[in-house]
Amino acid sequence: MTKNIFLLIVFLLLAFSPKAQQWIPLDEEKYLQQITQQIHNGKTDTVRLRHYLLLSEYWAQSDSLKSREALQQVIQSPAKHNLPEGMLAYYQGLYHAYAGQKAKAKEFYRHAIEALENDPQHADLLIRAWYDYAYLQIDEKGYDVLVKTLTDQCIPASKKNHNSTLLAYCYTQLGITFMSVGQFDKAEEYHQKALVELEKIPVQTVHLLTYFNLISNYCYKPDSQSAKIYLDKALAIIQQYPDSRQYPNYYYQEAMYYTTKQEYEQALLSLESGVKMAKEKKQVRLLHLLYFRKYNVYLMQQDYQKAKSQLEHILQEKVLSSETVNRRITYTQLANVNELLGDYKQAYHWMKMSSNLGDSIQQEKLLEKMNEYEIAYQTTEKQQKIDRLEQEKKEDELLAKNKNLRITILAIALGLSLVIAFLIFINYRKQQKLNRQISLSHQQDLLHLENQRKYEATRAILQGEEQERQRIAQDLHDSMGGMLANIRMSISSGDSQNPTDILRKIDKSIAEMRRVSRNLMPETLKNLGLETALRELCESMGQKNFSIQFESFNLSEDIPFQTQLMLYRITQEAISNVTRYAQAANVIVQISQNENLLSLTIEDDGIGFDPSTITYGLGLRNIENRGRLIGGTVDIVSARGQGTTINVECHV
Repeated sequence: MTKNIFLLIVFLLLAFSPKAQQWIPLDEEKYLQQITQQIHNGKTDTVRLRHYLLLSEYWAQSDSLKSREALQQVIQSPAKHNLPEGMLAYYQGLYHAYAGQKAKAKEFYRHAIEALENDPQHADLLIRAWYDYAYLQIDEKGYDVLVKTLTDQCIPASKKNHNSTLLAYCYTQLGITFMSVGQFDKAEEYHQKALVELEKIPVQTVHLLTYFNLISNYCYKPDSQSAKIYLDKALAIIQQYPDSRQYPNYYYQEAMYYTTKQEYEQALLSLESGVKMAKEKKQVRLLHLLYFRKYNVYLMQQDYQKAKSQLEHILQEKVLSSETVNRRITYTQLANVNELLGDYKQAYHWMKMSSNLGDSIQQEKLLEKMNEYEIAYQTTEKQQKIDRLEQEKKEDELLAKNKNLRITILAIALGLSLVIAFLIFINYRKQQKLNRQISLSHQQDLLHLENQRKYEATRAILQGEEQERQRIAQDLHDSMGGMLANIRMSISSGDSQNPTDILRKIDKSIAEMRRVSRNLMPETLKNLGLETALRELCESMGQKNFSIQFESFNLSEDIPFQTQLMLYRITQEAISNVTRYAQAANVIVQISQNENLLSLTIEDDGIGFDPSTITYGLGLRNIENRGRLIGGTVDIVSARGQGTTINVECHV
């Protein structure tokens, strides 16, 4: 029971993922004074506006009003055009992200990325824009988009610019991403990479964030001894800055450590300290994460009444639960807690609320996707219009420059054109007649070849179906016939045989009938799709001395059923051929999809054959013909002693 609750708590804490970690300098008071001083005493408007943007970033997490006021100073300034366009767009995106306006934030981040991609002087802002934009897409696209952005964009760019601070930040954020999907060993690997980069730079906020992330990762594993090492490192840094807004986060990590040690009362004391400081610093979102951590501690203590009250408190303050996904998780946990308390009526109520909210989440995602498509469509139309106008402008300029030349050339060529036109007309009439004859002949040849190919494919399929009927008849006669005859003899003999034995024989007959039925039309293929059906087929056809390895990549769920069935039959036929002829020990079945191209490969390590001396049997012909029936190609590669590989490709 305790283990299950702990695993549930780990899932919940990962589900309530916080905003992207803010890395304001640790000496915040000094940093704020420096910004204010530059705003009032800056030598140029550009310097002052840049520091207004930094001020907006400073207040974004704790005071949205002050953040907006600082941002407006820049937007309303006539000198804002002196700033790089991408810089202003980035800080506007940052403000809207912390204000909970995701759609606007994503729009500004996209604008910032487009403007900064060709601005090497502000590569750091581009890296941060990439990361923040990907972070906002997690709800709709999953954590894959964040991993891809960090590995393909942020980390390579940080290395290229030799920016150890940003590189360490990207590594530890990639670690958090793997933590969020429960891959704690992988997360630790990237946190350790961040530590390597941190050794190259003076102690700053990114050190503290990395230590916090390592504490969380070790607590989730759980490994309290390792967590304590980095808890002490974090304390050594943050003690120097008693007014730091990172202190509530430290208490949060400290509470996690005590929870892992099952020292629940000490964990609650740490959380109370964190709550007090978060209230003072107006860190509302972090405050509610601390509340939720208290709920987890109560749950670990099995004090379900306090756990329930804590969740109700979170809902009442409407901060963490203002986001639909978090609210749904809170509803679900209220249902679970009420179930543990035996209040099934309330449990049903909250679970129904969670279910209804799930439907609204899907609707929101659909609307957001539609808006994205509309924006993309409008952008494409605008770009096409711009391209068309530019092309027209170039054409007009070209016409103006060459107008006199064209008139002269046209006058000279007019006479020749008439003669040439007459000759071309005569030649055209002859060529047109010849082309019609050639085209008609070519179409007839193509039609004949197509009919011949379809005839051969159909004949081969019919032969295969006849062979399949014979095999099924043989199966029914040898297995079902014998079993049923045995049962009939047992019943008609009238001896005192145990009824249980007869029932066992009947059950065995039913199982055999189901096996034959599955061979005719696998239920898994109809109900669960191609990937699951192929995996089950490989598992069922594997033998004691015969291993089948199945791999699948990026299969979509909208593959036409006829294509799924043909690929399933091709795989079935290929493995059957390997079993009968190849003398193989291992077979690899791999299927993958790249956009609309579907690829199937069956490879064995058997004795192989020489394609130039072997006449294909019915099995291989069936494979080729099934591939043609779905508009695909089949390539069979083999050599004596080197196994056989069958590659099938088709479009869906």
